[in-house]
Order: sequence, then C-alpha cells, then structure tokens
Amino acid sequence: MTTASTAVHDDADVRLKRYLIAMGIRTACFLLAVWTIVGLHWVWGWALVPGAVLLPYFAVVGANAHEPRQAGQIKPVDPDGPRQILP
Repeated sequence: MTTASTAVHDDADVRLKRYLIAMGIRTACFLLAVWTIVGLHWVWGWALVPGAVLLPYFAVVGANAHEPRQAGQIKPVDPDGPRQILP
C-alpha cells in the first residue's frame, strides 16, 4: 500500500462517472415526470419534479469536489550545486 494520492486523471474519471450517472437519473426523473403528469394525468408525477430540478446542482457540486491533495515539501534548488553529467 502507498501513501500517494490517486492520480489526477483517475480522480477526474471517477468524478465524471458520478456526474454522468446523476445526470442520467435527472433525465429519467424529468421524462417520467412529464410522462406521468401530461400523459397519465397523475399527480404523483410532481414528486419527480424536485429530482429533475435539484439533481443538476448536486451533480455539479459532486463533480467539482475532488480529493484533497497531500501537502508536499518543495526543496529549494541550488543553481550552483552539484551537476550530474550525462553520457
């Protein structure tokens, strides 16, 4: 096991996947709400409207939340320090 944090690319992939799943659920809520309210004239369709309206906010907040990076220590570079001669 390592103490290194996940790669930026891997972290972005996980966040993108979560965002796409949330937006898929949002789309399903929206389509089901329209279908139940307009097509079937059911009042229960209004229960799906908050999901269609509020999920984009939570999806974006979740997609922008990333793992905290570990604080590293940057050492100063000595320009006149020892040099490595490459063959």
